[in-house]
Order: sequence, then C-alpha cells, then structure tokens
Amino acid sequence: MRIKSLALASVIALSAGLAQAEVTIDVLSINRDSATWKQLYEDLVADYNAANDGVTVHVEFMEDESFKQKLPTLLQSDAAPDLFFSWSGGVFYEQAEQGFLKALDEATVAEWQQELSAGGMAALSHDGKYYGAPEASQTVGIWYNKDIASELGLDPTKIETYDDLLGTVKAAKEAGVTPFTVGGQDKWPLHFFYSLLAMRIMGQEGMAASAAGENGGFANQDWVRAGEEFVRLIELEPFQDGFMGVKYDQATGIWGDGGSLFHLMGDWDLGASRAAASNGGLRDEQLGVISFPAVEGGKGKITDTLGGASGFVLTRNAPDEAVDFLKFFMGETAQKRAAAEGIYIPTVPAASGLVEDVVLKQFADIGGASTYHQLFLDQYFGSELGGVINDVSAQLATGDITPREAAELLEETRQFQ
Repeated sequence: MRIKSLALASVIALSAGLAQAEVTIDVLSINRDSATWKQLYEDLVADYNAANDGVTVHVEFMEDESFKQKLPTLLQSDAAPDLFFSWSGGVFYEQAEQGFLKALDEATVAEWQQELSAGGMAALSHDGKYYGAPEASQTVGIWYNKDIASELGLDPTKIETYDDLLGTVKAAKEAGVTPFTVGGQDKWPLHFFYSLLAMRIMGQEGMAASAAGENGGFANQDWVRAGEEFVRLIELEPFQDGFMGVKYDQATGIWGDGGSLFHLMGDWDLGASRAAASNGGLRDEQLGVISFPAVEGGKGKITDTLGGASGFVLTRNAPDEAVDFLKFFMGETAQKRAAAEGIYIPTVPAASGLVEDVVLKQFADIGGASTYHQLFLDQYFGSELGGVINDVSAQLATGDITPREAAELLEETRQFQ
C-alpha cells in the first residue's frame, strides 16, 4: 500500500509539474511595422521564456483597424488574450467598467509606481484601480521632407498659422508635388486633421465643454468651424491620388519613399515608414518635424499636443504569471533599450534621457513643452463616439458630409451613447 501511495504521490507531483509547464501567456499587440520594435518584443519574450521554466509567452500582432474591430468580440470569448495593447481613454474605461480587465493588487501598484511613469500608470487607471503598465508616450506632428522643401524653396519651420500651412500646400501643388500622404481607408489618420483643428480653435476648456455637453456640445460653431477649416484644406486636393483606398501601412511606405512634402502622423511613424518603404525610408537628415500651426482667432495654443500614453493591460482571467511578465515587458530595462535604439519615446523616467535619435528628440521636445496633451479623440471619447469622429473625418475629406452635419452627428451620438 505504501508503494502504491508513493507511486500515486509521484503521479500527482508529475501532474503538477506538467500543469505548471502548460502555463501560457497570450499577448495581443497592434502591428509593429518597425523591424526594431518588433525585434524588441521578440527578444523580450525569448529572454523571459528562457528564464521562466513552465511559462510560455506568445505575442500576436494585428493591424490597427482589425485589432479595434476584433478585440470587443475576443474579450467576450474564451479566446481572450491575457494581455493586450491599449491606447487608454474612453475605450479603455469602457472595458474596465464592463469587467473585462483585471486590476493590479495594491502591493504591485505601490512597487510599480516607484519605477514606472506616474503619468503613464495614471493613463491606465480608472476609478482608483490600475490595470496595466505604460510603454510609450506619443505625440502627433507634421513631418516634412527636407529635400523636397529645399527643392521647392520652402521652409516649413516658418509655418506659424494654418493659413501659412495652406499657402505651403498651394505652393507644393503648383510645383507638382503631393503636399500630404494619408491612409484614408483607415479613417483615423484623417481624424488627426479634424482633431487638431478643433483643439486649435477651442482650446482645452472648449474641448472639455464639448465632451460634457456644454455650449451645445459638439453641435456648436467651434466644431462647425473645425470642419470648415478642414474642408478648406480638402478643397486644395492635398492628398495623393486614391487616398481613400490606401491604408496607413501603405501610406507610410509612400511617405518613406519620398512621395510627399508632409505627413501628419505620430512619432511611431519613424520606424513604420522605414519598414514600409521600398528603399529603407528617409534618413534622419532628410526629416524634420513641426507642430500643427495655430488657427487665427482660436483659443488653443500651438504648444497644445495630440497623442497618447499607451501600454498593455491585463484581462480578467489572466494568470498571475501574466502580471510578472507585464512588469518585465514594460519595465525599465526594455524601455532603456527602446530609447537608446530610437524605437519609441519611453514613459519610464529613468529612460527618457537616453533618447538619442535626432528625429525622436524633436518629438520629445514637442511633448516636453506641451501645455495641454489631448488623447487621440477616437480613443478618448469611447468606441461609439470615437468611431463617429473617424467616420465624419473621412466623410468631410470625401465631401459626403457638411461641417454642420458632421458636428450635429457628433452631438447626436454623444447624447445617445
């Protein structure tokens, strides 16, 4: 009997070991078109797997729009990932309120707050609970091709007002140069124009008032004017031919191949454009960055920025090992490498001074001087209103909706969401 008991104990122990070996952590990320960014992820996963017997981490990459469309369904199913990328904002708040996320325990939060960015941690918190760890801060700016600007005799650094920008667009068109490259099919790249115009026109207080339904909500004259100013740009035909049939991944490749003077996009585009371009993309010395200009009579400042503070969050059924991996994945060592290699602008304070890339430093300077940082509107306002922001931005660009109709549709959506 004792032999049988020992045998049974051995079987139980072996079973426990096998169970431990079967712990997997599934991570869902947006596409990392930058080869160095994706390589960073793959190296971190390989290092973690090698150092943690019984745990296997898998990372799946998904194109942005597919990610946004499929994630809600995944979170309601048994196929939900243990960790997933988050832009924070209203969509993240909805996920937390709907019970799809797992909150960190107080001890873990206290520990992480000593090492990770306080602002980044706050971006991934809701109602006093923390659900993830921050990775990168993002800022949207107007990239410009120095070679093309020089050939045209233009100096984008002299652009101070929106009228100045429109004048530069006209000059490029007259010279046969595409002013802007944009991935219109994905819609969100177009929402950057509409968002920044709204910010420049109404400023921080006006944006907050719209979100709260004050002063007519979104159906006020400021939002109508934002649409009108966007249409002024559209009437100049500033984008490449067939822009509504081009996705972001394709558009950034066109930009990287020297296809336009300007590209309104975030700092992440540095690696993405080089990965998507046919010849390795534009070199550092060919690239410049300026802030989106001021709008005459507007209350917003040229130092007000649009962007995000992204990271990864835990889902409700994530195993304890996922918390350990998350800290490693978004930790100081990883972010120091990202800063040193020019992969992204990190949120960890200890890593911020390591940004060496001359282009990313320009974005870091813009972000560091920010007087008000507005989260991407398609994320900030939640999935429903955020989706309509993207929709009307695209419809304004194609002429399928008027500025007033766009503003009224936004307000109608706000009221019923």
